[in-house]
Amino acid sequence: MNKLEFLGRGSGYHTKEGNTAAYIRKNETLLLIDCGETVFKRILEKELVEGIKEIHVLITHMHSDHIGSLGGFIGFCHWKYKIVTKVYFNEKEKISIFLELLGLKEGESFIIDDANNKQIDSLGLKFSASITKHVKNLNTYSYKLEFDNGNDIFYSGDTYETNFDLIPYLESGNLIYHDTCLNDNEENVHTSLRVLSKIVPKKYRNQVYCIHIDGENFIVQAKKQGFNVVDVV
Repeated sequence: MNKLEFLGRGSGYHTKEGNTAAYIRKNETLLLIDCGETVFKRILEKELVEGIKEIHVLITHMHSDHIGSLGGFIGFCHWKYKIVTKVYFNEKEKISIFLELLGLKEGESFIIDDANNKQIDSLGLKFSASITKHVKNLNTYSYKLEFDNGNDIFYSGDTYETNFDLIPYLESGNLIYHDTCLNDNEENVHTSLRVLSKIVPKKYRNQVYCIHIDGENFIVQAKKQGFNVVDVV
């Protein structure tokens, strides 16, 4: 079964758990989803770039807990390994300006592409981004990863909605990694555990992995409802 591994699983202000970031490492290729403030340090600790020749980074949005160490990571990969990192984001100009303000040069240490129907042959997958709802002042994207073999994966990013029909998706044996929190107030820009429990029937909850967690008691409460919580190893 295709699964994601994680370098962190916490919300932006629950730093004990690290910033939420997922990855796949296979066939000398590293695919990273987001690269927040705590992520580059974890990459170094796990030596994830050792033996890697091809790096792809999917960006969900431009909050600092999702792109805060992206510049350092790209610079390191270019300086030490001569790898040009391919970054995917549907607002190419914004992410390019951000990285260039950090002293990086497009075409030298990184390449920007949109995230519409892209293929990574070495991982046997294709992916697409779709806009979702999070905050008013910037756009946020979720991702669907479709694999040549086995189940597919939906990665919600930060959101207070589920922007597709998840029941048929789960019925087909696919996995969902979904932003989930204990906070349940009206102004919440994330998906509360209560809301997720309303939209996911109990029989499918073992296919849903909670990410971006926001409190000490979250894991107990999520598992009590039948959901999985991602591990950080």
